[in-house]
Amino acid sequence: MEKRKKKILTAILSLLLIAVYLMIFRLSADNGENSSRISMKVSKTAVSLYYRLRGGGMDDAAFVTGAAACVEGAVRKLAHFTEYMAVGFLSGGIWCLWVADGQKRTAGVLVQLLVSAGLDELHQYFVPGRHASLRDVMIDVLGGCAGFAIVLCLKGLTKVWNHIRRRESETCF
Repeated sequence: MEKRKKKILTAILSLLLIAVYLMIFRLSADNGENSSRISMKVSKTAVSLYYRLRGGGMDDAAFVTGAAACVEGAVRKLAHFTEYMAVGFLSGGIWCLWVADGQKRTAGVLVQLLVSAGLDELHQYFVPGRHASLRDVMIDVLGGCAGFAIVLCLKGLTKVWNHIRRRESETCF
């Protein structure tokens, strides 16, 4: 890839990465009560949607609230995983553009994920009603690794696709 295109793509990925980090920081800054309210609202929406998709309109508010309370913890952990999946995808994209050595690239992404997840949890330690959790750091890092794995798969598919296109163009003439 030519250097100008790499710089433009890096700028775009970096801006998106900054936006994701700002979103993570903003959500982590919510006190415990607001954070729980948001995740409960998402949980209720997910439960209601699930029952609508199954064909049974579950209009019983008490049932939806009870079911949402059961899945709220999983929804919160899925949010951690998904946020950092975006971080791993964007960060991994930047690292893949500029670092050819696979081990250095992977180490760089892992260090970035560990540091950012650790700082996120440290930040939550000082927010009223919130606490730091090593489990959340691990979930964040796993999500980031999943995002980075997607980048590596896309990179591999791109290599295969380019190889096939080169072979086809060579055999056509």
